[in-house]
Amino acid sequence: MRQARLKPDYRDTWHHGYNRIVGTREDRPLGDIEKEQFVRILRRVAGFYAVRIVAYQVMSNHFHLLLQAPEEPPSAEETARRFAAFHGGQRRLVPGSPACEQWRARLRDVSWCLRHLQHLYTAWYNRTRPIRRRGPLWAGRFKNTVLDSGYALWACWTYIERNPVRAGLVADPADYRFSSYGQWAQTGRHPFPEAFERHLKPSLPLPYAEADDDAVRRALREEFARLAAEDAKAAPAEAEAALTAAGQEPPFTLTARRRVRHWVDGLVIGSELFVSQTMRRVRTEAEVVRHRLATAAMAGAEAAPVCCWRRLRVIPN
Repeated sequence: MRQARLKPDYRDTWHHGYNRIVGTREDRPLGDIEKEQFVRILRRVAGFYAVRIVAYQVMSNHFHLLLQAPEEPPSAEETARRFAAFHGGQRRLVPGSPACEQWRARLRDVSWCLRHLQHLYTAWYNRTRPIRRRGPLWAGRFKNTVLDSGYALWACWTYIERNPVRAGLVADPADYRFSSYGQWAQTGRHPFPEAFERHLKPSLPLPYAEADDDAVRRALREEFARLAAEDAKAAPAEAEAALTAAGQEPPFTLTARRRVRHWVDGLVIGSELFVSQTMRRVRTEAEVVRHRLATAAMAGAEAAPVCCWRRLRVIPN
């Protein structure tokens, strides 16, 4: 049975949103033109919704987004302004009207934001095929993982930006232009500068939260270099192969080095307190007490351990 999406509305909430194109894992329908168009539509949707998009990764058959849903909806006047701008002035809302109040709630809703993004992209994709296409493009509704601020947010960000390296497309995330980090590295300007400065940076762990933009980007480069160096050694791979051969579940880790299923199979990731408090709003007390959280191995982290509430079993890559 389809469960209600986890969308805490009592605070500004970080989400990792992702979805995959319909078909097999080997299907690669998105080329450079399709990826560029996805980014264009994403930027248009980001200007309409109050949801704060801060990072993206567009691959050949899936996408990842890092975004924050605000606790408060925009004002009626701001909603009307965004609505008119999005529709090029051809459609308008009257502040205070029922339709305006409805859109006020929608503009802060992560489900409406990503559903709208997928709908617009599917419509463009279907009508631009050599033989006009009909039907769904995405393999079901998008998934989302709720993230705590601090190390969970930092680890998810590095995981998202390092996708093309894990896929073997580039050696350096900066060389992949269909991503927020690639855009930032190649132009010197973050694609969503206001959301990055006002919302992402203050939510990162120290010392990144208080660093300037160049220092944050340098820290990302250093993290990518460290992970690449780890990848070049045989010991970590041999250890993982031994775990798989023994039939044991891989330990939960938040490093961006591995294809961590918890980023796509976890409901909530953060401190034990954050995960428990969040899940108590959508699960019974008995379920929360009984459920065993997976604890992350955070290399070099001095904060409390980071935990994950698993949604599904660990799926082999």
